[in-house]
Amino acid sequence: MASAMRTVMAASIGAAVALGVAAPAATAAPKAPGPTRLEPALDAAVPAAVDPAAKVALNPLAGTGVNPLDNSVGTTVGDLPLSSGMVTGQIADGTNLEEIVRGITG
Repeated sequence: MASAMRTVMAASIGAAVALGVAAPAATAAPKAPGPTRLEPALDAAVPAAVDPAAKVALNPLAGTGVNPLDNSVGTTVGDLPLSSGMVTGQIADGTNLEEIVRGITG
């Protein structure tokens, strides 16, 4: 009984392949996933939430008499002047994150 069942199944599969009934599902190439996209509401909400944070001053005491970053220490090594003002100068002057990123990326 089992061998007769195998023979019938093999004949059925062979006929289906010959007629092209089962071939499309078996030979169809998988589709590459499309780009992930946020919902339209989030597409507008994320920049609206992040932009103000990027424009806030990193040093709220800049331009005041009590700015702790306004102090710098410097020395000269040979002919090369070294100063901590090169590191803290832009933040001490009251810049924001957006200007720093723009300065780095060009």
